Amino acid sequence: MELIGRVIRLQVQRSRLKPGPATTRVYDPAPLREVSELEIGPRGVVGDDILDVHHADHPDTRNNQLRNGVSLMTVSRYRALRRLYGSHLLDGIAGESVLIDTQHLEDLSGPLSFATDDAIHVTSEPAPPCVEFSRFVLGRGAGDVGPEVMATLEALGGGARGYYLQTTGTGRVRPGHLLYRR
Repeated sequence: MELIGRVIRLQVQRSRLKPGPATTRVYDPAPLREVSELEIGPRGVVGDDILDVHHADHPDTRNNQLRNGVSLMTVSRYRALRRLYGSHLLDGIAGESVLIDTQHLEDLSGPLSFATDDAIHVTSEPAPPCVEFSRFVLGRGAGDVGPEVMATLEALGGGARGYYLQTTGTGRVRPGHLLYRR
């Protein structure tokens, strides 16, 4: 197994980060909350007794057929985003459940494992970016879908905005746990 990195931050989304009608939505990271541990399972995550909005059982769930209940981002990806788009892109601001400290900008698709008491095995795939986060990255307001926003949307694909994780088992992840490629 290849070491990917160490968990340094866990968080939940208490509610939508893109509220409102489609034409007026703006990305707002205010509902993000750092937590001390996450219970990760096939239906999503729970952290410090808070049900993430991407958990299938959340009353306003954003879960898409159990594909996006858990998400992952790396510190190295944030460094790259800050170089391209600015210092406002703080670690955790993309809304991921798990932030990993790694030095690599590698593809994290495929089978991964968290080295925890529960040995959580996950599969991962790039999370598709959204236009609202693309506008946020550029400091733009609602409605802008011009060429620069669309180019940023494309640039944030392929894992640049993170990964979705799916698991068949349930376990707890805490800061300090390691992530490996299987």
